[in-house]
Amino acid sequence: MPTRSHDPVEPDHDPASTDIAPLEDTHASASAPVPAEGARDAGRGPDVGLPDVSAGRLGSAWVGLVLGALVTILLLVFVAQNTTSTDVRYLGLEFSLPLGVLILFAAIAGALIMALFAGFRILQLRMRARRARKVSARGH
Repeated sequence: MPTRSHDPVEPDHDPASTDIAPLEDTHASASAPVPAEGARDAGRGPDVGLPDVSAGRLGSAWVGLVLGALVTILLLVFVAQNTTSTDVRYLGLEFSLPLGVLILFAAIAGALIMALFAGFRILQLRMRARRARKVSARGH
């Protein structure tokens, strides 16, 4: 029977033979050598010659500035479209403000309250870290 090019070719096999030839691992020959234990961190220094691709503080500030400008533009559009005057009564005061400005003031007040609580939490965590450093310094 003729063989096709994609048919597997079987070598002449003696049915009485029970020896099975091991399969050749073709992927093992392409593996990279494993570095020694001490050399594992050797290539992570600044003198490797690779460019610094990590974002610095200036890059983060630029992204924040662009996002802040976009949010400001959206807020200006919101305030410009919501100019209907609304009567407000707050703690005995009565005044009239455009609806967009009123909602903007409410959002600013919410952000300031959130920042206040976040600031207290940051101070609390700093005090805990300072105590932990003192305890660990005494232990050594």
